[in-house]
Amino acid sequence: MSASPPSRAEQINSFLRQHHLQAWIAWRPDELLMLSAYFPFWGASLLIYFADAEPVLFVPQIEPRDHIPAGLRVQEYPWGYLKCSDPYSALVAAIGDELVKAKVEGEHVGMNPSASRISLPIQAAEQIPIPEGFAWQLSALAAKPNAYRQAAFADLYLRKTSEEIEAIRLANRVANVGLQVFFENLRHGRTEAEVPAAVESAIYRQIGRDGIFHSRGWAMVQSGPNSADAGRFNRSTGRRLENGDLVLIELATCVNGYWSDLTRTAAVGFPKAEVDQLLAVVRGAQQAAVDGVRPGVSAAEIDALARDKIAAHGLSSFFTHHTGHHVGFRYHDPGFLILPGESAKLEPGMVITIEPGVYVPERGAGARIEDNVLVTESGHETLSRIEGSRQL
Repeated sequence: MSASPPSRAEQINSFLRQHHLQAWIAWRPDELLMLSAYFPFWGASLLIYFADAEPVLFVPQIEPRDHIPAGLRVQEYPWGYLKCSDPYSALVAAIGDELVKAKVEGEHVGMNPSASRISLPIQAAEQIPIPEGFAWQLSALAAKPNAYRQAAFADLYLRKTSEEIEAIRLANRVANVGLQVFFENLRHGRTEAEVPAAVESAIYRQIGRDGIFHSRGWAMVQSGPNSADAGRFNRSTGRRLENGDLVLIELATCVNGYWSDLTRTAAVGFPKAEVDQLLAVVRGAQQAAVDGVRPGVSAAEIDALARDKIAAHGLSSFFTHHTGHHVGFRYHDPGFLILPGESAKLEPGMVITIEPGVYVPERGAGARIEDNVLVTESGHETLSRIEGSRQL
């Protein structure tokens, strides 16, 4: 019988012990989610995760409170309070007070000051409202960052717990609702923009079901000759779908803070044989790579399973990107990519994408298929293949 995977608290506390830390300060939405299962609305919340005490969550005065998980001591600070001209200084002072109360000195406090490569909060219409000097103010409360510790913290994203896997599974179930709408809208005359509009609407309407307080999709559709550009960028236009087109959807879905990243390609009507072949090759390559996922296999070996299938059909030069990446806390989680030469090995609890693609301008078509795959103790589980949904 295999051992249970470490809980999130066990993983975090082991990290803190190894790096001689007594606390970690987190303010990026994906860090808050990973450390506490809390997903902020405004993106202006902050968490102190203590090694030996209850975590403290600082939230803006105007932050919704209905989805704050249990086990956090919540403190309000005056962000959104008109009589406070500098709420961030008040927040930094409150954080300092908590560290003093806990008798934790700055040399034993870690944090990631970077604002790059973060997930969006629920209010995703603008960048997180953090002023330029805030990270510098916070840094004064913590030890000087070092690359080794920052890399070790990023590794915490890689092995999901059973609770996190269920949350990612839910995100994939919701994404499949959107994909069903995608297939239903593959009709001659529909525009590329109309199809993702219907997909995103279906995903948004899942709020209020199955404990879902946030459900958002970012769908991008490319058809016919535009799909041949899908190896470089994903962008919907006003082009109308035509019979014989391959149509590709790239779909990012965030549900309660957890992410799914899926791609499907399907035809409108009956494509030409040379176009249909592209889709068949990609299907075979993707299935070969998914079938190979299991603990102990290197990322390069998984990549080769897909890339070799495509090369066997003389199409290797048209597969222009990696075969996959980690996913779950973000659209693209930190961690190694599934690509040639990567020696890192898969471990139970990792959730990765498998997404080979072929894009051939001369044929006026491109295809990619992407699934989210959980590495299990004995092999894998494809989280995005939902029973009863159309599987293309």
